Amino acid sequence: MFALICSAVSAETSLEPRATKDIGAAFEGTLDLLVKEHADIVLKAYADVCTDADLSAAISSNLRVQISGLINFDFGLGSKFSSALHTSVKAAVKKEVNAHIKTEFSANLRANMAAIITKRCPNHDAACIKLEAKFIVKDAVKLTTKASAKISDKISSKLAVKIKSAIDIEVKKFSINLLLIKINVSGDLDVSDSVSLRFKSAAGICAQACIDISAKEISKIKTICSA
Repeated sequence: MFALICSAVSAETSLEPRATKDIGAAFEGTLDLLVKEHADIVLKAYADVCTDADLSAAISSNLRVQISGLINFDFGLGSKFSSALHTSVKAAVKKEVNAHIKTEFSANLRANMAAIITKRCPNHDAACIKLEAKFIVKDAVKLTTKASAKISDKISSKLAVKIKSAIDIEVKKFSINLLLIKINVSGDLDVSDSVSLRFKSAAGICAQACIDISAKEISKIKTICSA
């Protein structure tokens, strides 16, 4: 649906102090990995659960438009208004979803993932990151799972208002241009409920996807720290 986002150091066991460059490479490589993979998970989940086609179907099935005041025929107004309405509602939904993904997850994703690594390995050294890889990934999974649930809740709480606003704008626009007509649109709450229900499942999809890639992430982190 929407469009939507989304890089290694030696892990020798010597007690000799490591150069700052090596430490930074291990930390940055692990951080880049976590940020990319978890951003991809969230974006894909929210795109897949409600595609453009799903959104169109929800609007077509639930939104009811009544135009009165025209004599015998509407000169194609009904089709034009319906098309504009669909476009406006779809844009409102996509904007709302993208906004909550950004505020609840992506805007602070890099900083939050960095904090997870730093919590386990304050010195950002390769040996520690490699040793703590399992727990770093586990904490990253918790972060993403919690954030995805928040995104879903935020969407559900705000979507009805946004859809109603998008509809009102289109009604006002057409009514001003054609003063002799009256437009009534109903079913907006049904559209919101239908779409929100789809987004509710995204949180579970994100959680499962995180679990599914955990072993590979741990392996990749160890490889980064052993390079």
